[in-house]
Amino acid sequence: MDWTLPGVDIRDVPRLPWRGFMLDVARHFQPIHVVRRFIDLMALHKLNVLHLHLTDDQGWRMPVPSHPLLTSVGSWRTETNGDGVPHGGSYTRAELEGLVAHAAERGIRIMPEIEMPGHARAALAAYPDLGVAPEPLPVWTRWGISDAAFGLHALGFVREVLAEVLEIFPGEYVHLGGDECLLPEEIHGRFLKQAAKYLLDRGRIPAAWEPTGEPRSVVMPWKDVTQAATALERGQPVVMTPHTSTYLDYPQSDSGEPPGQPGHVVTSKDVYHVPLPDGVLGAQCQLWTEHIRTREHLEYMAFPRLAALADTLWSQRREWEGFTTRMRHHASRLAALSIPAEVRREPCEHQ
Repeated sequence: MDWTLPGVDIRDVPRLPWRGFMLDVARHFQPIHVVRRFIDLMALHKLNVLHLHLTDDQGWRMPVPSHPLLTSVGSWRTETNGDGVPHGGSYTRAELEGLVAHAAERGIRIMPEIEMPGHARAALAAYPDLGVAPEPLPVWTRWGISDAAFGLHALGFVREVLAEVLEIFPGEYVHLGGDECLLPEEIHGRFLKQAAKYLLDRGRIPAAWEPTGEPRSVVMPWKDVTQAATALERGQPVVMTPHTSTYLDYPQSDSGEPPGQPGHVVTSKDVYHVPLPDGVLGAQCQLWTEHIRTREHLEYMAFPRLAALADTLWSQRREWEGFTTRMRHHASRLAALSIPAEVRREPCEHQ
């Protein structure tokens, strides 16, 4: 049978330009092959920004030749929440450069994150004199917020680290962290503003979880939508990251889930309906890895929720029912890629 079709013009373009995923490799180190595979999965879903959280209280993962103790000391902790098992690891420069190339070939840019001035205990374990209180501290073995932080006198160190970051990661954006810091507000603000200025002077755009005092910085509001409204009123670029709809370390349901962050349940529907005020660049999901030790657990926590984000940011009109219909077919593709529909429950960590 012959078929005649009228001439058509099909244009498949994304609604929003920033369609991202943040992977925390600091709390539990993720080997380079795991990250490369995840980039492939992102490309399959037309996501285009990998936000790589490289440093935190519990580990430092990026080499800096002028400060070798960052990886020889700061990348290893003696245990995790009392389990008695050492944990750590770091990437080589060649691995990170290869990762950047692997991502670029798939239309994905990598935004590195170096936490400052708080969440700095792994760095301070290596170089205690950089801290507000220059006393020896081990890499932190617990979760939560450490009170260790860089002092203003550590800005020279930060510039040296950022110089290495700029060589390895050629992308436009560099994330400075900036949240959950117990420094006085004035010092915290001065620190972030100086770090942001360093990036801007070199043609890069800083991003942070909190305002940096520099209006050209990208703000990623994670507490509530009012943060986004305030930043948009100031004319700042905004990427939506509200914890109640983009934090994938929260369980997907209220029963039968592997260990995850307590306090909330974030479903695929929550992700699909992430708030997107007019004027935002887009949104991204976050996967903090306090409880995630394996590739299987990582991918179980990411999917299908990350597919919901990809769909809602690409589609010109949100349609939850249409997405659920498409997911019935897409689930078989995820299964063919060995993405687990369930994951073995690991013993709860010591608290």
